[in-house]
Amino acid sequence: MDITAIGAHPDDIEIGAGGALALHRARGHTVRFLVLTQGGKLSAPSQRAAEARAAADVLDVGDVRFMGYDDTQVPYDDDIVERIDDHLTEMGTDRVYIHTEEDTHQDHRRAALASIAAGRNTDEVLAFESPSTRSSFDPQYYISLSKEFLERKIEAIRTHESQQEKKYLEAEAMKGLARFRGRQANTRYAEAFQVIRIKQTPPGQVELTPELLD
Repeated sequence: MDITAIGAHPDDIEIGAGGALALHRARGHTVRFLVLTQGGKLSAPSQRAAEARAAADVLDVGDVRFMGYDDTQVPYDDDIVERIDDHLTEMGTDRVYIHTEEDTHQDHRRAALASIAAGRNTDEVLAFESPSTRSSFDPQYYISLSKEFLERKIEAIRTHESQQEKKYLEAEAMKGLARFRGRQANTRYAEAFQVIRIKQTPPGQVELTPELLD
């Protein structure tokens, strides 16, 4: 599969789908990051970009692209939809991971709307949660994670050293959410997603890690 993950800011992708993306790479799938901003409100854009690339390296992702929008100023208009669409088409993306609309951060909401519009011709579109996601987030699809993949996700998040004062990025917070979603999916750890479009597995099913399939 060819996978694209779209995040409004550096660290959004890792928080929402880092385990799933590490799993995709372990399965030999192509994965790339498309980050709409380089942060900049609380730390230098160059530092945020470097942290994003370091996090991608932890997840074995070699392709990280930045679209250059200003932090808190991600638009929802024809231009951003066309630019995202061009990326997805150029790469022949089979599945795209995006923000959910059910989020209190304006950049996340607009990124979700733009990504849904741009991904209208993509076979599979799954929306991930973030610390600012609202309680109305209603996942229908779970990707089971082994301890190895969860730890790799946490390691990737830790590369964002400029953001480590944020309590929700602590390892225990990540493990707690993964346990909660795992209980919902009847597995040890999991990441949860809203289904915008999918064709391989019916909504409500659990996609298992290789060792859990043995």
